[in-house]
Order: sequence, then structure tokens, then C-alpha cells
Amino acid sequence: MTLHKIIEQAKQALGITSLNVMQKEVLEQWCNHNRDLIVYSPTGTGKTLATVVPALLSIDCDKLATQVVIIAPSRELVLQTHSVMKKVSPLTSVTCCYGGHNSSDEQLSLASHPLVVVSTPGRLLDHINKGHIDISFIKCLVLDEFDKSLELGFSDEMYDIMNHCPATTRKILTSATMIELMPKYVKLNNCKTINMLTEKELMVENRLTMWHIKSYGNQLDALLKLLYSIDDRRTIVFANTRESAQQAYEFLIKKNISAVLYLGTLEQIEREKAVAMFNNGTALVLVATDLAARGLDITDVKHIVHYQLPLTQEIFTHRNGRTARVNATGEVYIITSEHEPLPHYIIECEECAFDKRQHSKTTNIATIYINAGKKEKVSRGDIVGFLARNASSINANEIGRIDIFDHYALVAVPASKIHEIINNVSPFKLKKQKVKLSVARPLLRFAKPTATW
Repeated sequence: MTLHKIIEQAKQALGITSLNVMQKEVLEQWCNHNRDLIVYSPTGTGKTLATVVPALLSIDCDKLATQVVIIAPSRELVLQTHSVMKKVSPLTSVTCCYGGHNSSDEQLSLASHPLVVVSTPGRLLDHINKGHIDISFIKCLVLDEFDKSLELGFSDEMYDIMNHCPATTRKILTSATMIELMPKYVKLNNCKTINMLTEKELMVENRLTMWHIKSYGNQLDALLKLLYSIDDRRTIVFANTRESAQQAYEFLIKKNISAVLYLGTLEQIEREKAVAMFNNGTALVLVATDLAARGLDITDVKHIVHYQLPLTQEIFTHRNGRTARVNATGEVYIITSEHEPLPHYIIECEECAFDKRQHSKTTNIATIYINAGKKEKVSRGDIVGFLARNASSINANEIGRIDIFDHYALVAVPASKIHEIINNVSPFKLKKQKVKLSVARPLLRFAKPTATW
């Protein structure tokens, strides 16, 4: 693909009108200078697209071999990168590798020599050591959110991986914070640093409005009052600990708030389900720990609620980066107890006056679970045809977002019709195979996290 074609496809697929100043600078350096790049840019400024385009430009489609490896510190970032790459270049073969994913499925995909591999450090090293992949001669290596990789203790894995790809032609390293001491094993060649951390156009703070809510009693009551006061656009509620997030989530569910929970201790299928139901409108509120502050493929978040004060300024910045992404604006709400002072780094924060009107926190969208996915060769078109053909109560244009995972799919439909749709289509086959359909519901059991369909 040519640069022009990739950019035009990116604009159309991602709904943007042009690349931002950071993305343009990355492409200018990549295309016109034979050098490695370090890209410092705030959270939410489009670093994923800035690395995906050079990665695609590095591919020789006539050569059946893995040519690009992208390493990210979390499964969420891996999946986000995969999503952007498939949107920009649907025909490019990409394999994702990360903990919690079926390793045998990954091994099978790697055997077909995908052009691009996106992986967490530990899982990639495991496949290298087992001989499932050879990265000796890859053309492009991307170290995405490298500061996070170091923070999470992946330095040893990164060192071993670098020793397996000494002949890499080009490297791109991205980070949302400055890296004081670059590890020697990275071995950047003729490196150019692009520092956009102070670029006003990209700074999220310039597009945020911040509000302070003092709780004069139960902090959960203040959270509930706030949620009813703000409009029904997507809201993320951040807590510092798993226990606090779970407590807030259970409280909101009991108050009939359309919410989902995102924790690192939940099984992968529950985390995927939470993000999908938040993205497709089944849930209006996502309650999470700081695991959700980076990497999740979540669009159009309007409100960020700090149910508990973040422990550091860096965490505060990353949480806020989930809204006001690229060119959008966002609202940030900080809840404190009556006498709890705001940290020094929170400035230009106004006292919040609650709207007397109460905005509904329920939704008219529900989600169907289907126990067949990518590995069963099921596509979005297959699902739309299956539902529209066999359920007389729904038209194709009433079917909302469809998320397809390895062995299951989630489909947004009108809540008022979901049971009728399931009853109508259950007797029929999807792509000549019998499938199970059920209502996907928010997680309600925590002692032993399991899928709840």
C-alpha cells in the first residue's frame, strides 16, 4: 500500500479529517530519513496510528514472512493496536499474542507467517523460545508505551527479545512520559526524538473542564448524585483499588445504573465483555481501576470520574487521557471527602453544582452472546444476515455494534426485542453450525470470576 492510500483509509476508517502534528512529524521522519524514532506524546493523542502507518509501509506483501513486530505492555494495548491496524488495512495478516489468550491458537496463526505480530513481551518471548516464530530478520520493530513496559518490570524480557532481532532495519519507540535512562539493549540507530509532551495542540488538559465534588457523607451517594446529574454520554469511574471499584460497581448496579466492571483480576472474557458492552451502549458507565487508564479500545468517552483521588500526577494524567482524545473535549469530576485537599497538580478546578434534572442511567440497548467467533470463520456480515433473515422482529439497520472474538461474538440489539430475537433464531444454524445464543449480562459474582452468559 502507498502512503496516500494508507492515510486515506485511516481517515475513513477512524473518522478523522487529517493527521495531527505528531503523526505528521513521525511520518515525515520515517519516510524521508533512515533513522530510528523515539516518540514522546501524551496519552490519547494517536500514537497507535502514528506507529501503525510506518509499520504498514515497511511490509513487502510479496514476501511471505513476518516483517513487523509490535510489542506492547498489556493485552489491552495489543488489542487496540490490532484493531487500528485491521481498520486501516483489513487485508493485512496480523496475529495477536498475549497472556490469557489461547496459546495453541496463537501457535497455529504464527505458523502461517503473518506479516505483523502484535504481542506482550512475555508471550512473544515464550513463542520465540519454543520456536514458533523467528524475528531475526524483521524489518520494523515497534516498542509501544515503552515507559509502561519498564514500569511493569518487563526489562529482562525486552532484553532477551532484542537479542533475537539484531538485524532489525528500523525501530520506533513510543512513550507517554520521558524516559530518563534508555536501556542499552534497545540499541537505537541514528535516533531522532520527537517530543510532543508540551505541544499545546496535543495536550489533553487544554480540552478538559474539571469539576470538584465534595462529599459531605457517604462518597457512594456523591457518586450516584453526580452520575444522575451529568448527561448519558459514556462515563468511566476510576477507583484506586480492586475492592473500591467492586464496591462502587455493586452499589451502582443495585441503584439500577447501567454499568460494567473492569478489573485485572477478572477473567479475560469478562474484561472483553465489559469493554464491548460499554462500547456498544449496553452500559453507560464503566467502573475500573487504573488498568483501564491506558490501552483500552474505547471511543467517545465524555466523562471521567475520579471516585478516589489518584495516587500520583501521572496516574491522574493517564486517567484523563481516556476522554478528550485527539480533538474531542471532555469533563473531569474529582470526588473528595469534605476536608480532603486537592493535590497541588490539580488546578483550574471549579466547584460542581449538580443539575437538578435527573438524567436516565438506563439504556435501551442489550447484547446477545453467540458462541462462535473468528476461529469458526464467522464474520460481521454472517451475523447480520443470520439475525435479519431469521428474526422477523428486527431489521438489519437495527443491529448495532458487533464485536467478534476468537470463539464468541457480542451483538448489540434493541433491548425490547432481545428475547424475541433469541427465540426466533435459536433453531437455525449460523454458517452451517449450531450456535448458542443468550443475553450477555454484567458480572454479578466475584468470589470465583467466571463467564456469565
